[in-house]
Amino acid sequence: MFALLHRRILIAATSGRFIVIKRGLIAGFDMNDFRWQDLGDTKLKVGIFGADIFFKKYASTDLAMNKFSSYILSLTGFRKDQTQSIYRLAQVHDQSWREKRRIRELEELMAKSGGLNINSSQTGANSTGNSSDDSLDRLQKAKEMLEKKLINDSEFESIKAKIISSL
Repeated sequence: MFALLHRRILIAATSGRFIVIKRGLIAGFDMNDFRWQDLGDTKLKVGIFGADIFFKKYASTDLAMNKFSSYILSLTGFRKDQTQSIYRLAQVHDQSWREKRRIRELEELMAKSGGLNINSSQTGANSTGNSSDDSLDRLQKAKEMLEKKLINDSEFESIKAKIISSL
């Protein structure tokens, strides 16, 4: 009787998706798969007899940049060691997608502001006064991006070095 009423949910993780399979009471199954980019804020609860894992499911967009959660995916009653492995994998994917979203948001913000072209080469036709004014503007934009935490310190230092070397 225990086997019929319990352990009816299976979970699996692939490189691109998280899969949940719910077996029917008598026959059949219902399968849902989620892209890793749509899942986040994974929580793990380990008890004496088993473990529970919880995911926030974000509204589905290109990179799931919309942080409004549509619901919490709650999966309970799994083996501790296997659930901990899934949790570690979920953390890796969450960190990876968080970085991809950060870069995407930075690119979109740069596109909205007219962009900051760091790799542009200065031609001999530009006067030295005009070139230094342009470099100063680019450096100020980079400083503003650092203050708004759109880029980190190392990225700012890299931008600053490129601007200074182009003078």
